[in-house]
Amino acid sequence: MIIVHTCILGGFDNLRPPLVPPEPGVRCICFTDVPVLPDVPPWEFRPVHRAGNNSRTSRLPKIVPHLVLPECDYSIWIDGNLQLRKPASEIVNVELRFDDWAAHRHPARGCVYEEGALLARLKREVPGDWPHLDAALLDEEIAAYRAMGFPEGLCSLAANGVIIRRHTAAVAALNEAWWKLFERGCGRDQLSFPVALWQSAGRVKVNRMPHYPDVYSSPLARFGWHAAWKDKPDNVQYRPERERIAARVAKLREVCGDGGYGWLEP
Repeated sequence: MIIVHTCILGGFDNLRPPLVPPEPGVRCICFTDVPVLPDVPPWEFRPVHRAGNNSRTSRLPKIVPHLVLPECDYSIWIDGNLQLRKPASEIVNVELRFDDWAAHRHPARGCVYEEGALLARLKREVPGDWPHLDAALLDEEIAAYRAMGFPEGLCSLAANGVIIRRHTAAVAALNEAWWKLFERGCGRDQLSFPVALWQSAGRVKVNRMPHYPDVYSSPLARFGWHAAWKDKPDNVQYRPERERIAARVAKLREVCGDGGYGWLEP
């Protein structure tokens, strides 16, 4: 079985249907904590396992899918702002033909340390745009990678908006190694994945999909703006439904208390 999966917490994104028809043997599962999201076939909803704040919890299905999707043989993770462009079976057959993992290269940088330096600068200069980035943990994370000998200039940074995996024992081990690094870090999964892969010493073959330009213009998934940028053209159509969701959640809060929907806004 192939499972396409995503995670939308607190109404942070607008769940969008795939751009291809349903396939036999393929399921689409959205992990969420909002019980009043509208039906978006073929997506099914599944409760998320909490792992800290929404930002960190949203990474759990992304990083360790073998623990929350035990029934699948292959998984395709897509960020909540993306839509699948190609049939899942075709993606798996092509991108995992020789490998067990596939992800786009980072569109701008390759080095973990370069990415860390940029994040530190952005946190200083525009802290309001990076509320879930812990600057102290970022410094500690980068220092830890240097201390363990992770090489400078190793071009292994990935854009993890789309991740295609064959669920093998080696992939499960890499997933769990990635999570252990991520949970101790600053909350940016791009930094910890290359280190986990380096630690795996080649036990998982990764397809970096050099035949595609980047995740933003990939033929695998259409890029859309996160719902936080609600005035972007591809989000305007969702405003009425988001207002209805916000009203339903407000009533839930009024009657039953705060459910932790920290990012929800019309």
